[in-house]
Amino acid sequence: MTTATKNKLYRIGNSLLSALYPDRCAICGELVNGGECVCVSCDDSFVRKPDMFYIGKTVCYSVCEYTEVNKQIIFGAKNNRDFHKLCFMASGIYELLKAYGVIDDIDAVIPVPASLKRRITRGYNHTEKISRHLSFLSGIDVIKAVRKTKETGEQKTLSRSERLVNLKGCYCMSKRNIVRNKTVLLIDDVTRT
Repeated sequence: MTTATKNKLYRIGNSLLSALYPDRCAICGELVNGGECVCVSCDDSFVRKPDMFYIGKTVCYSVCEYTEVNKQIIFGAKNNRDFHKLCFMASGIYELLKAYGVIDDIDAVIPVPASLKRRITRGYNHTEKISRHLSFLSGIDVIKAVRKTKETGEQKTLSRSERLVNLKGCYCMSKRNIVRNKTVLLIDDVTRT
């Protein structure tokens, strides 16, 4: 199935969901105009701090700081099945990549995989949902090219060195040939290490 067909189906699905569940502000939950992610009142409380930085030789982009309001959005997206917050996160990433002028250079979007236990508990992988909405906005294909090979504990309470040890060897490329010589965007919700 082509990306255009997937996006058309995605648009139809979103329209049906919007008819049943009107769009709400990702921060306060108030009704918003169709397609809006946050209400006018909350727009100022979402602190955008676009940033580009390097981890080793890898270019990283960050949409915002990890403030209390932003933490609520991420938590709601991950744990409360709040798909509107996931779309809000994808929209922020899309706008950031457009602002840096790199959106057209990306060949594929790869979501960081969740463990089987997390997918079963949540019912979905939140980074995959973010990636799918980003694909809808940009037309870039989503490729599941990374696989999680071992269960890891939560990262949020660990120090930098503990996180590095916790993640060592837990991911592997499952479709190396598909992404060879391509510029890929790896999607995760929080960058700490």
